[in-house]
Amino acid sequence: LLSLAGIAASCAVTRPEDLNGAYRDILDQRHNHYELKPGDKLSISLYNRETDLNQKDVLVLPDGRSDIFFMDNHVLVGKTVGEIEAEFKARASSEVRDPEVSIQVTPKDDVAYLVGQFERPGTVTLTTKMTLHEAISSMGGTKITGDTDWALLRRPFRDPRHPDLFRIDLNDEVEEIFLLPGDQVVLNRTFMAG
Repeated sequence: LLSLAGIAASCAVTRPEDLNGAYRDILDQRHNHYELKPGDKLSISLYNRETDLNQKDVLVLPDGRSDIFFMDNHVLVGKTVGEIEAEFKARASSEVRDPEVSIQVTPKDDVAYLVGQFERPGTVTLTTKMTLHEAISSMGGTKITGDTDWALLRRPFRDPRHPDLFRIDLNDEVEEIFLLPGDQVVLNRTFMAG
């Protein structure tokens, strides 16, 4: 009876809210307190403006600086997205009234791996707030032969030699699963496709 309980527990699917909860402190740091480093890329969107002042793929240079609208040769390294948004709003306020700014960061070398029954399996470059479904969409979705009832998430974030393993249900949309650098999502074939 105990062995059956162990097998059932090992086959259990981890709920998205439980998975995010187990990494809440790490996700909070990535989402709200991530500090820019050389090689990171920023996408800046400015709303409530008739002309297009949006910038994509602004590279943080090795010296920690970059040129963005209203802030030429500005130091970005070591600052959070919130700090840069505040600086941008302060500098842009003379040109743009009540600017609404959105900045998205793509950290250098932060990737996740999607293997198996995805349309275009491979690596996906992560943003600081990328969800599993966004990553799957960027890979073209799942193949019809993919078993979306569960996939394996290998998470080597805390210990690369002994990654945490989770069975996840790709159809569970109660809460989005946020990806971390090095995550590996393995999607097998359905029983019928086999």
